[in-house]
Amino acid sequence: MLTATERLGRTRIRVSSGAGGARCQVRTAVSRSDATASALRPMVIGHDAGRARVALVPEGALLLAGDAIEVDVTVDDGLELDLVEPGGTVAYDMRGESARWDVRIALGQDARLTWAGQPFVVAEGADVVRSLRVRSGAGARLALRETLVLGRYGEQPGSVRQTSTVLDPAGQPVLVEDLPLDADSAPLLLGGHRVLTSVLALLPEPGETADDADRYDLDAPDAVLWRRLGHQVHDAELTAAWRQVCVPGR
Repeated sequence: MLTATERLGRTRIRVSSGAGGARCQVRTAVSRSDATASALRPMVIGHDAGRARVALVPEGALLLAGDAIEVDVTVDDGLELDLVEPGGTVAYDMRGESARWDVRIALGQDARLTWAGQPFVVAEGADVVRSLRVRSGAGARLALRETLVLGRYGEQPGSVRQTSTVLDPAGQPVLVEDLPLDADSAPLLLGGHRVLTSVLALLPEPGETADDADRYDLDAPDAVLWRRLGHQVHDAELTAAWRQVCVPGR
């Protein structure tokens, strides 16, 4: 629910089948609570009968106090969507206020979503609530990369609470996580590191096991979470895992 002080920017993306074997349809919409609200603008890079590629381009400064960013992604049965981000996001000093960033994903039967997220930096003084909710159909594949950076160079960490809920086709939980991080808890939970990179995969591509030391098999067949800590972004990269879960060449 939108609070009195929030500025809502909502982005919707849906990939549906085209008629008679034509190119798939990519429906996008952006809505704002008022003219001052920032949002992510979906830009269609290309699409054919079975696959679409869309860039999420920020409109306005992100992320500021009072921002409420919502992203709804739906991929219909048997189709594929690649989401790309041209650059990272910085949550700036919010001077006692807060912001939120909510992502909801719905995957149809045998659908596929690949989302190569760029670093999300929580600057000193920022206070952000991030949520992810995924519902997958039978045979759906997901490859999602996220990199969380606590504080810019030389700063203390900002505050972020990151929640994730991933449900299987029967509505049973595959992953449920609530991770609160701030200047007090981050040194303990992350062992002094400031970068946390995750790769979440449902039904990853077959192949040799990648980044085995960072791999966690979740409570569902073929559901895997890789996670690595680092002092800098390049220290925490999960390159081999990401290559494994993506279609070769992408």
